[in-house]
Amino acid sequence: MDKRKEILINALQDKEEDVHKAAAEALERLEVRQRLEPLEQKIASGAMLVKIRAIYALGSLRGQRIIDILLKALNDPSDDVRAAAIRVLGAYGDFNVAQHLVEALKDPSPVVVRVAVDAIGNFRNPKLIGPLFQMLKHPDQGVVERAIEAVGKLGDKRAEEAMIYFAVKGNNKMKAFAIKALGEMEY
Repeated sequence: MDKRKEILINALQDKEEDVHKAAAEALERLEVRQRLEPLEQKIASGAMLVKIRAIYALGSLRGQRIIDILLKALNDPSDDVRAAAIRVLGAYGDFNVAQHLVEALKDPSPVVVRVAVDAIGNFRNPKLIGPLFQMLKHPDQGVVERAIEAVGKLGDKRAEEAMIYFAVKGNNKMKAFAIKALGEMEY
């Protein structure tokens, strides 16, 4: 680790802007990784805003330990903390976390469910259409709107009937998402 840090510090002096910028970003990620244990403790027992900041600090890092820390945060009593963890996990784009995001669709908080739907929709994986279809029946209008948008991103022909329904009977936002989906859907 020391050799890596030394190279990055030296690269900060490079005359090329791109090299200098890359070194600064890499050094920042390295320093966050070195503070992993305190960040994990903050996520486990800190105040809500501290937890959220710590979760987002982990967003630029990869690795199983990072995923494990974020998965623990999915059990936090605060909706905002759970939502932040879902956003970061969803941004990873790692299909291995998709099942955890699907489980988050059962969260009692509509805010958390909305974020989970958005995160799942970003995977653009047809295997996830079933859980997204279930969200089309959710009692929270915001969840349904996001589910229409997420299903639409998949472009899957199986969604045609549902999109037609929302294009005709949905609120303005639902109609717009459903109409967009119908235009992008496969034949």
